[in-house]
Amino acid sequence: GMVYSPSDYYRLDSRIHELIKINDVCSPEELYSVYKNNPSPNQMVVLINQATNNETYFFRDMKPFMVFSKKMLPKILECYPTEEIRLWSAACSTGQEAYSILMSLQNAYDPLTMARITVDGSDISTRALQKAKSGIYNGLDVQRGLPASLLVKYFSQLDSEKWQFNQQLMSKASFFEFNLLNGFFSSEKYHIIFCRNILIYQDQENKIKILGNLHQSLKKGGYLVMGSGESLIGLETPFETVQFDDFNVFKKST
Repeated sequence: GMVYSPSDYYRLDSRIHELIKINDVCSPEELYSVYKNNPSPNQMVVLINQATNNETYFFRDMKPFMVFSKKMLPKILECYPTEEIRLWSAACSTGQEAYSILMSLQNAYDPLTMARITVDGSDISTRALQKAKSGIYNGLDVQRGLPASLLVKYFSQLDSEKWQFNQQLMSKASFFEFNLLNGFFSSEKYHIIFCRNILIYQDQENKIKILGNLHQSLKKGGYLVMGSGESLIGLETPFETVQFDDFNVFKKST
């Protein structure tokens, strides 16, 4: 369901040429023919891995993580004092968002509360998910958005270029392949969903469809966190806009 605007054609062009090399064909027309006429499952995996951006880093736009741990989660814990709290990092890419959520929680909550919380991470890219599941990041990854104090606290250095995320916290995260456009959405499963910087690549019809499914997947009183540049303006959705510290999140009221 990704839509490339004219300003992104350069990115699409480079991806097409990379797919030409990978599929060992000679032209865009021949590549189109390959994917039009019964491509193999492996060819589809390659296409998806090449087509997705997977741009992410630890604590990307710090405000959502502060609002999440200090404002949203306390309200959820108050509404649901006894049950397991389930969080979903939808379109989690290589896992930095899911692990940033867990670090935010570990810094703010006691072990009994932490024991009640789990995080699911999903993405359409199998290549990105493989890295997320490993919890291993290179020097550039851990320099992007991750405070030095948290690097020391939650990562072990494997060698000069590899860092391993804390195994105990990793055990609280599960990752799976999922397409937000046509996947099966469980009803009222999650208390908070992070779905950031994804809908900007969808047309209006698909945005409304995905938002409706995310609303269905939230429990009553649950929250949807979107990217700082995203909004529901011009979209008919059942969400209620709620503001925490000048940051908008979207609540399922009914």
